[in-house]
Amino acid sequence: MAGILALLLGAGGAKITNATGGNEVKTVGSYKYHIFTSSGTFEIVAGGGTFEVMSCGGGAGGGYNIGGGGGAGEVDLFTTVTASISSYTVTVGAKGTAAANARGGGGGTSSFALGATTYVSSLGGGGGGYVATSSGQGGNGGSAGGGAYNTGASGTASGSNTNVGGSGTNAAGRYGAGGGGGSTTAGSNGVQTGSTAVGGNGGAGYTLTNIDSNFTAANFTSFTGMTVVASGAGGGCLIEVGVSGTTTRGVGGTGAGSGGVNNGNTNTNSASAATSFGSGGGGGGWDSSSSGNNGAGGNGYDGVVIVRYLA
Repeated sequence: MAGILALLLGAGGAKITNATGGNEVKTVGSYKYHIFTSSGTFEIVAGGGTFEVMSCGGGAGGGYNIGGGGGAGEVDLFTTVTASISSYTVTVGAKGTAAANARGGGGGTSSFALGATTYVSSLGGGGGGYVATSSGQGGNGGSAGGGAYNTGASGTASGSNTNVGGSGTNAAGRYGAGGGGGSTTAGSNGVQTGSTAVGGNGGAGYTLTNIDSNFTAANFTSFTGMTVVASGAGGGCLIEVGVSGTTTRGVGGTGAGSGGVNNGNTNTNSASAATSFGSGGGGGGWDSSSSGNNGAGGNGYDGVVIVRYLA
């Protein structure tokens, strides 16, 4: 009898009454939430009805050596799934990392699946461009990576809530790399404005409370220090030795990294890493063998998968 009741509930009864899995599990208001910040299993033990899943891919790393900003991971808003008494596979996309002499690493794909059926799949961001890789073009992904300083172009953006990055510029000894795309706006181009070399800003991300009004740090420790996810990162910039002018680093969207800055072979700012889910890392500054400066980009941030259902 108990087995028959469980099957009936699993086929679409009232609601889920027992489920496990997630790095943070909490009831807030009308919903119970399972927040996955690392890969794992969501298991429905009893009950039925439906539940909802949202997902964000991993943010990308910034490019090396006046590199482009890393792109944000794709954001898939809540999708309704019919509950089954089963174990669902949850994959959280890893952050893209920055490396010497390379385009920034792309973010990993986040997904939610049952066997061969994938309900949600969110691409990771595209890595920030590096001058010696594919003519400085930013990487393809969810939101795309910005192009490197040698007029590198943005990569290609794919999926829901994604945007392209900006392109780079090389003008009279003043260099600026493009910003990475964010989930709500595109990254901007690196430009020369008067005598100022400007790195492109990263695109804006998705405000957590616009996804779910309960998504605050006061409610969930998983969101500590975060108000926005899936932002694009800023690009790096440089003024050559002997060239007059100033520099303005590319600033990342909220939670993303900002670009590195170099004035005449002296680094004044290093690229910074992302600090929110699915956001990109900043593009690197100049690396000169004569000065030993560090042109490394910043790392992106891991993705996230969240399940919610009526408590």
